[in-house]
Amino acid sequence: MRIEAVEVRIVALPLVTPFAASHGTTSIRTAVLVRLAGPDGEGWGECAALPEPTYSAEFVDDAFLTIRDVLAPRLLTNPVFGSGGVSSVELPALFADVVGHPMAKAAIEMALLDFECRSANVSLAHRLAPNPPGPTASVPAGVAIGLLDTPDALAQQIAAQIAEGYGRVKIKIAPGRDIEFVRAAREAAGRDIILVVDANGAYRIDGSVGEIDDARALSQLDEFDLACIEQPLAADNLLDHAELARRLDTPICLDESLTSASITRQALDMGACSVVCVKAPRYGSWLVAADVLDHCAGNDIPAWVGGMLDTGLGRAANIALAAHPGATMPGDISATSRFFSEDVCPPFVVDGPAGAGSIAVPTGNGLGVAVDQLRIERLTTNVDLIRA
Repeated sequence: MRIEAVEVRIVALPLVTPFAASHGTTSIRTAVLVRLAGPDGEGWGECAALPEPTYSAEFVDDAFLTIRDVLAPRLLTNPVFGSGGVSSVELPALFADVVGHPMAKAAIEMALLDFECRSANVSLAHRLAPNPPGPTASVPAGVAIGLLDTPDALAQQIAAQIAEGYGRVKIKIAPGRDIEFVRAAREAAGRDIILVVDANGAYRIDGSVGEIDDARALSQLDEFDLACIEQPLAADNLLDHAELARRLDTPICLDESLTSASITRQALDMGACSVVCVKAPRYGSWLVAADVLDHCAGNDIPAWVGGMLDTGLGRAANIALAAHPGATMPGDISATSRFFSEDVCPPFVVDGPAGAGSIAVPTGNGLGVAVDQLRIERLTTNVDLIRA
């Protein structure tokens, strides 16, 4: 597609309630949005980087500058413009000399995919899952609940979310806030609800036995019939994840560790995980994320799509990815109202009975959502326009 301008902006969306994990608490979700404009249309993208570098090295202000000063100029001065512009499959080569910054790169790719799909009159869901059976019409509703102060507060929150239609609940855990919290969660959810716990790398396997962050104590979670334990150890520690997996009956799922398709295959081959959390921004590419789901589907590996407190644009892309047949487990796909009272596009809603709701996959061209330009302008804290 021929791109003549790149608009990059930061928006600030207050959360309904602060979201706490072992790596920090977020009260206002600032996010970087990208709009690509050309003579034949436009496309929107979102960068998943958090306000601070707590999940990964990338963060909002860093991503804004990277897109504005590094990636956008390469996109606008691409020499193939003379032969018709740039395509999403060309982006890895175009950005090959830029080390790191996968979330910023994924934001550009997302906007370009939205642009391409609009021009081709096809939804992003069909672009990411073009082969039979194709994307699903809806995805199961899954919710993530942050760290709460007491097991009773967690139980009340879970009961409320199940009543709203969520059949899969993920709770954050941390050293000292784990066993009794998970016990309360399972009692509140019952045995029919899919329950996942996420440690965000807060445990260690090489500490002294009995220490509060000793990952070996996670074996006590086996009694609660969890679908998986997500990222118990540090992201760069595949060997210890493999050792921990041998000690637990509960499957281990990796998130922060899986930064490329090759590392994902390596982690699976060495037994560091048996479940895959697929996050396109972490891979730096929605197309690579779809390839990972293809690999999981071809090898009967359970996989699900994770989220990053996304605005409606990122949520739309995640829903499209979660409609891929390789996403065999419910993921972090929740209604807009779970996190935001207002968003940059119309809200996504959960439809269906308690504990069995779903969210419809957008069928319109591209992301399939209408951007609320006036609201975006009101929520914007910084914006720049880069022209060819």
